[in-house]
Amino acid sequence: MTSRLPFLVNRPLLARLDREWQVLNHRPAVLRRARGWGLGVPFVSLDEVVAAAGYRSGTPAGSGTTAGPAGATEQPAAAANEVLRRLLLAARTDDVAGRVVLQRLLPGVIARARRWGVHRVGGSSDAFDELLSATWMVIREFPVERRSHCFAAALLRAGEYRAFEQASRRLLVLELTEPHLFDLSAQAETTVDAVDELAEVVAAARSLTEHDLRLIELFAQGRSSAEVASALSISERTVRYHRDLVVHRLRAAALAA
Repeated sequence: MTSRLPFLVNRPLLARLDREWQVLNHRPAVLRRARGWGLGVPFVSLDEVVAAAGYRSGTPAGSGTTAGPAGATEQPAAAANEVLRRLLLAARTDDVAGRVVLQRLLPGVIARARRWGVHRVGGSSDAFDELLSATWMVIREFPVERRSHCFAAALLRAGEYRAFEQASRRLLVLELTEPHLFDLSAQAETTVDAVDELAEVVAAARSLTEHDLRLIELFAQGRSSAEVASALSISERTVRYHRDLVVHRLRAAALAA
């Protein structure tokens, strides 16, 4: 499955994703693991799993999507949706299953990143970083039981909402914070009263998402922006952007307390 790297989308990240996929695609240990997911379809590579989940081959030139596996047959929509449902169930506890779902969604992620990049300072590259991270989290948490059809469209929409719309519904003004402030190690001498007060502020900031809380937790452990980016599998630029959003929300909650 060879990637066509689209103009203005994060080419280094896409290249890394492509290399990662090539490594996973035919690895025997990975395929043995995949056969334990109960997908109900035969396969000899992960390319064939992605095709069975509805990945369309032969995308138009210049569309910024990856080409489908050679010789793979497209599945009927209902059958492909069932394979994707089983992959999502496996993805709750298996990162490799989540990576297969991400590969299935990658053309849609790229297309949406290019569309949103028109409205962002960092362009399509910044939008791609944000959307890829959000889509990965959606894949791992998606409530499969609440839906019976069109999983791919629902996943892409949920990732788009989480990356670009959720925070902006309440955030009107963004106050940037000096980057070094969150890179400081947690102070060992912090009193219990101060910790309790911070916990109250966090609880009062109702606009915080699960991703925001995870970010706070990692920084509170004394990790640097680079370490947080590695832990969340996103870029440092994305970490800084989300950090500034979180700081603004906490300030608003502290002022209201």
